[in-house]
Amino acid sequence: MSPLTAFREVLGHEKIKASLLAALASNRVSHAYLFYGPAGVGKKTVGLAFARALLCSGSGGDTCEVCGDCVRSGRGVHPDLHFIRPDGATIKIKQLKDVCGDAVFTSFGEGRQVFLVEQAERMTRAAANSFLKTLEEPAPGVGFILITDEAAAIPPTVLSRCLCYRFGSLAQAEVVKAIEQATGSAEQAHTLAALSGGSPGRALAMVDWLPGRDRVLQLTLRLAAGRRTAAPALPEELAGREDAQVLVNHLLILFRDVMVLQQAGREELLVNTDRRHELAGLADAYGRREVLDILLTAEETARRLAGNANQRLALDALLLKIAGF
Repeated sequence: MSPLTAFREVLGHEKIKASLLAALASNRVSHAYLFYGPAGVGKKTVGLAFARALLCSGSGGDTCEVCGDCVRSGRGVHPDLHFIRPDGATIKIKQLKDVCGDAVFTSFGEGRQVFLVEQAERMTRAAANSFLKTLEEPAPGVGFILITDEAAAIPPTVLSRCLCYRFGSLAQAEVVKAIEQATGSAEQAHTLAALSGGSPGRALAMVDWLPGRDRVLQLTLRLAAGRRTAAPALPEELAGREDAQVLVNHLLILFRDVMVLQQAGREELLVNTDRRHELAGLADAYGRREVLDILLTAEETARRLAGNANQRLALDALLLKIAGF
């Protein structure tokens, strides 16, 4: 689950947050919202912050964090904050009927009921039609927040009854801050942010990617140190085609960084900023033409692995190139 936080603690999306806070302050809240945009950019985090603010009984804006509603929602046990998630591959009509039945009842306190629908694009057609009836005749004090990566998959009839907010990718500095808060490592945060495409969620999902990157870097350093002296051996941990593709992807990013150092000499442009010293060593060990040849071979290897090429032969050609043969 995304962290149960407050608007003031959410990074990025300033215009969207300002619009939602203005609606709260003026008590002009729509009965249904749709938050859409790329995966991992914070739609659910903002949705949860908005839901908590809607339920807060003490502020009339952002969460006060001291009233009973804020304490309960912060602990994830508020009886008027309901979550609807896919049951298996889809959100089924029974789930929506159960929720829509609950939506006509009064809230636990004197405030609202808020229903947060995750992966709303997964509603079956029957479920969406059932949900549409609730949106057409909303009960007083009931609010819906739909979260989706794919707005085009939501039926137009549902979209037309929601106030829609499009979430874009975050600036790299914002992603760095989010990852640093989560991991406690500034260097790791810069590396993951550079690979995330503006998505903190994607960056956090890649934390487990770093050990594999380091193993491939150590393999590359060994090959560079023993160039033209011994034929390279495939790493024993390569169990299948997927592992081979991951290795090649790591090599592409590493040698891309080596080329950046050789061509521009600007460390701030590196993806693997936490391994700048090792990359500088590789930049000294290889000529510019050699690095270009390795990158071209790696790209060709990736294409071959995506097809039905012999994995061993494809990787041998790439590792031999890195080893200077």
